[in-house]
Amino acid sequence: MRLQLCFFKLIHQTIYLVVYIFLSACSNNVLDGMSSKTTDDALLEDATKAVNAERYQDAIDIINLEMSVGGQARADVKQVLANGYAGKCGLNFVNFVSGLSSSSSGTAFHLMAAPFVGEVVDPSSCLTALSTMDSIGTTAQRTADQNAFTSVVGMALMGTTIRLYTDAAPASTNGDGATDSANIACSLTNAQMDLIILGFGYMAKNFSALSSQQLGSSSQASLSGVISVCSSVPGVTCVVTDQTQISTLLRDTMRDLLNTSDYGIGSVTTNGNPLLLVGACP
Repeated sequence: MRLQLCFFKLIHQTIYLVVYIFLSACSNNVLDGMSSKTTDDALLEDATKAVNAERYQDAIDIINLEMSVGGQARADVKQVLANGYAGKCGLNFVNFVSGLSSSSSGTAFHLMAAPFVGEVVDPSSCLTALSTMDSIGTTAQRTADQNAFTSVVGMALMGTTIRLYTDAAPASTNGDGATDSANIACSLTNAQMDLIILGFGYMAKNFSALSSQQLGSSSQASLSGVISVCSSVPGVTCVVTDQTQISTLLRDTMRDLLNTSDYGIGSVTTNGNPLLLVGACP
């Protein structure tokens, strides 16, 4: 009888030990799983997936609201965040660059605005994407890929602004590819022009990071041409990425460029002569 009691006691202790180990293991696995889903690396993966699925606001919220302060300061996180804001602005990077590379004609400003015809756009989000890239470092401190992205977002800032404020009708379709009125570029407000100027500055400042294979020879020629002609206007500094540094002369010059048939969306012809730009806006 004593032997039998000892035997049952041993069995009871063994079962208890096995159950304890099993529950402990399960508990650790559950906790590990919960922990892994809330780490910055896991949240970054979730944000990246959201960007790829074009759920841009979800990506922005994951990074800004769920990640740690240290995680938010990482360059790889900032780059995904910038992608989120660029997408919210209206930019599909792959489609945009693919369109440029396959284009065989078009003025510089038309090339940048055309992809956003019929699309809901938010230029302010492009500006936020650019400031996010600036927080990673200067052009010299960033990688070539980061600078290429920054240049394209600069183009998108210009393109979304031009489409939104010069080709808004019909409102039901978010534009139709034609300006809403003659010389509309000349009537843009200073605040609207500043968005175009800042986009131009970011594009030009990082333009060398983009290759002819990425842009296509035609688009590269058009874009480099408008950078060159703007820089040729006496007294104008065209590569500006700080709004406080935008001059009245630069705003007037950019309005003139926009209203030409050589570079912009207007009808004034200059035949590439920067001196004929003055007065393109009546």
